[in-house]
Order: sequence, then structure tokens, then C-alpha cells
Amino acid sequence: NKLLKVLEDRKVLLESAYYSADNEKIPSHIHDIFTNGLPADFRLIAATTRQPNEIPAAIRSRCLEIYFRNLLPEEIISVAGRAAQRLEMPIDQRALELISDYAANGREAVNMVQIAAGMAVTEKRQEISREDIEWVINSCHYTPRPHNTIAAQPHIGLVNGLAVCGPNMGIVSGVEVAVSPAEAEKGVLNVTGIVEEEELPGGNGQKVRRKSMARCSVENVRTALKTVLHVDVDRYDIHVNFPGGTPIDGPSAGITIATALYSAICKKPVDHQLAMTGEISIRGKVLPVGGTPAKVEAARQAGLRRVLIPQQNWQDSFTHVQDLEVIPVDELQQVVELAIMN
Repeated sequence: NKLLKVLEDRKVLLESAYYSADNEKIPSHIHDIFTNGLPADFRLIAATTRQPNEIPAAIRSRCLEIYFRNLLPEEIISVAGRAAQRLEMPIDQRALELISDYAANGREAVNMVQIAAGMAVTEKRQEISREDIEWVINSCHYTPRPHNTIAAQPHIGLVNGLAVCGPNMGIVSGVEVAVSPAEAEKGVLNVTGIVEEEELPGGNGQKVRRKSMARCSVENVRTALKTVLHVDVDRYDIHVNFPGGTPIDGPSAGITIATALYSAICKKPVDHQLAMTGEISIRGKVLPVGGTPAKVEAARQAGLRRVLIPQQNWQDSFTHVQDLEVIPVDELQQVVELAIMN
């Protein structure tokens, strides 16, 4: 609260148990400082590894927040290599590659190198081996970094989706759908790879449970396919799977699920060099989503050729993305025409 007061008033008022306004022995300039305060016209710049929700809202509302992405694998290798050089300890190239599979930032990479180097010194060895890094990973319970999963060739019912897996960090993850004829034309919907229900904070300190947003998105897709593309989805048992444990918020995977389901029912493959993101309405409109720049960058890094994004998420900077065509869409019909291979 004191910091916020200083930032707003642009001056700081001092307090001291040893100061008394009635003490004539205290110099006049000290009296002036305690009476009128000191100028404090400055800009506060702070860096933190805390999550945004851990920072008081009163401070965040007065800040310009800049989020930095996680380091890329090749950047992790560079950081870990320099750490080993400072320790004057050679490191196996395969060990560096393993570090890049697990370390999400430079601090983790350096810590892994330092622990492994300590093991090598203890055992009187002159090099950090891949086995040393494996021991560090297993002992410290590091989890693998999310990896892009892209099919080598077109498949029926498999579409490259895009998700956000950290600050300014996107990932390409497939969504797969399988269908089979239903009995009595009353199909069953099965969704796997997501949380079925979500718990949200409600009023009066209570918690509210609701159906998963990802599952709601699947149901929106079923309605959109029936009303817009006139596909009789009720005749099929449908299984939608989100493989790999990639975080899926649901709405942004809308057009991905719709394309995969359409492909599975019509038995037509989907272009495996294309990825997409966008929410879908039951009227077949493609609605805007968050994290689009990070998702586009993930598609570029994965070596894809095209990416579909909502029209309302279009930015002029996307025209300068190298080796990737960014295509804005606003209708489900457009998505299907661009993605499905005849």
C-alpha cells in the first residue's frame, strides 16, 4: 500500500520514531523533508517468475505487463552448454539434447548441469554424460516439455490443433475423431483426454461445478455440422480424443473438432500440413480466441505450411511470417473447404 501511494502521489512521506516536529534541535531541512516529503517521480520496473494471479490486483492494474516466452530447445542447449563451459566440465552433446527436452527455462537448464557436474566430480569423472542428466531428471521429477505432434501424412479424422501451453508459448497438438454407425440412429458421444467437469469460484466463497468447456465445444460442433453442413451426426457413435495430455480450453479447439468430425463421417482425409484454431458457434461462425500470435509461431516452428485463424484475430504482422501462410476465416464452410482433401 505504501508503494502504491508513492507511485500515485509521486512523493514519499517519511516516518520515524526519532523525529518530533516540536524538536528545535533538528535542522530545518529535516523538518521540511518530514513535513512535505521527498520527490519520487520514477518508473518501477520489476521482473518476477510468479504467476499473474499471485500478484496483488492493485499493483497489476497500474502496470504494463510484458510476458516472456519459454526458451526454445536450441536456446536451452546454448544456455546449458555455456553453463558447462563456466564449470570447465565437458558435456556430451546427447546430454545437452536431453536437457532441452525437459528444461523450460535457463534456470532449470543451469541447475541440471550443475547437479550433474557435481556427480561427475564426486565420481572423479571428467565429463558430464547423458546418464548423469537422466539421473537428475528422474531424481528431481522433471516433466518433459510439450512437443509438437504432427502426422507424417494425411489421415481421416485427424487434424492439427493449436493450443497455448505457457506465456507466449504455443504448441501443435492433434485432435482425432472416430465414428461408427449407431444403433437405431441414436448415436453416443464419447470424449476422452479432457476433464469432464470444471470447478470454478462462485459467490460467497462457494465453488460452482460446470460441464467441461471442451465437452461443450464438442456439442456445439455437432449442432453446427447438422445446421450448417447438413451432416446427420445422430446416425453415428462419435469418439473425440485429445491425445498427449495437452491443455485444451475447449472453445479454441472448435473448428479443429468440427473438421476432424466432418472428415471422419465423410471419409475424407485432412491436410496434415495445415493447423487451425478458432471457436465455433452453433450457427457455424468462427469466433475469436486468445493466444493467436503464439499459436501461429508454434505452427511455423513445426514446419507447417498453412494455418487457419479467426478473421477477428487477424493482425497485419501475420503477412510477414516466413514460410507460413496465415489464412483468416469466419465461416465453418471455409474451414472445411480449405482443410479437407478430395
